[in-house]
Amino acid sequence: MTIPLPPIPPAPREDPETATTPGKPPSWWRRNTLALVALALLLPATAFAVGWQEWYQYFGFGVRAVTPVVVPEDETTDLVGAVWGPVRGGDIEDVSGLDMPEHARLIAVAIPVDPGAEGMACETPTLVEQSTGREWSPVRAEIGLDWSADEPETCLSDQAIPYELIVPFVVPDDVEGPFWVDVRPYDAAASFVRFDFAP
Repeated sequence: MTIPLPPIPPAPREDPETATTPGKPPSWWRRNTLALVALALLLPATAFAVGWQEWYQYFGFGVRAVTPVVVPEDETTDLVGAVWGPVRGGDIEDVSGLDMPEHARLIAVAIPVDPGAEGMACETPTLVEQSTGREWSPVRAEIGLDWSADEPETCLSDQAIPYELIVPFVVPDDVEGPFWVDVRPYDAAASFVRFDFAP
């Protein structure tokens, strides 16, 4: 006695549009799916990271120094527990041996700092022309002056005894001043010291 077998269903037919035939590689989109997903995730993350870095560099430590504590010539001021000034300085006539650009002059500024009981950190001072707002940064290395622990350009955060910041600036020789010398201590929030200075 034979037992009838159930009918065998026909094999499913593949859609010729989507079937990959032997010898035909998968489409570019399928081959690169993983890379495309990674790109879709990394592009926004990269844009955020770059934007954050630019924002952080522009705004510094979260607070921009916008409130000057103006110090007249020959006077001092207190800020963040330190005594600043009086500022002194002037043109350096003998620039032999220095890498000075043409049509420029060298101005050296000395800023006494009495940090009190604790040291502090600050940015390098800037020289600002009062009439135009043009600014200059220190140029010790650029003109060939070696760094010296006896003539720091920035505050000595680990020192609690008085010292002087000695800061050279190269300005165009047609700039006459008067100037401001700006010093920003990091712990001063939005304030900074601004000395009146006329070499």
